[in-house]
Amino acid sequence: MSPQPSLTVATLFPLATVAAADEANAAALARRGAARGISVALVTVDRPEAFVDAHVYLLGGTGRGGVQALVDTVADTDLVVRVRDGDAVLLAVDAGLDAVSRAWVDASGATQEGLGLAPVTVHHDHEATGTVVTRPDSSLDLPALVGWEANDLRTELHDGARPLFTLEAGRGNRDEGAGEGVLAGSVLGTRLHGPLLALNPELADLVLGRAVGRDEPWPTLESPAVERARRERIAEVRRDTPAAGWRDRLPSSVARLLRT
Repeated sequence: MSPQPSLTVATLFPLATVAAADEANAAALARRGAARGISVALVTVDRPEAFVDAHVYLLGGTGRGGVQALVDTVADTDLVVRVRDGDAVLLAVDAGLDAVSRAWVDASGATQEGLGLAPVTVHHDHEATGTVVTRPDSSLDLPALVGWEANDLRTELHDGARPLFTLEAGRGNRDEGAGEGVLAGSVLGTRLHGPLLALNPELADLVLGRAVGRDEPWPTLESPAVERARRERIAEVRRDTPAAGWRDRLPSSVARLLRT
């Protein structure tokens, strides 16, 4: 009988930014890990000298006021090396995504340098607030998911990086392909709060699978209460969203041709 896998999940510097329920993502990973037969130890790191070698790092929060503090603080740790070398998985949410970007924009509109872990640059845009619904993605074994966005930012992807999600409803990265977030190497970046992993345990499965080096899909594991609440929220969003016209249903490449 093989030993039970064990992981350490570290929440990094949660007081540096405005809380947006992202701290609950760690507990969601622990619950889902237990259901998958994985022992998950949770650690909160609140200063650079307390940094630990973990398998999963969580970097979150919202607003731009604390992003520079995140950049400066994380720079004093081994996070960049561990994630870049593939020794750990990073889930970077909103302000966390700004911090690990190549460049981000502060509250004054000035461009600042990020840590460069995620191949994205962040630009100012119009405010977008509301519930987000993603489209199912069989390549990641993800059903339609839900989350909450509240930001005035456009996220531009580089070097062929793919978005983490494609959206049915919501603004996401503000690109023509309805993408949201970024998936690049060991980095999963998104602007979605919720808390995201508690609302979407299948996404927790994706994080756990990458952390333990699992290539095949997990066996189906039902979460009736979560799935029911998510279905109801998706149905509400669909009722409140005007039906898309035929042009909006076209692939983005075809829509661009029609506009020329």
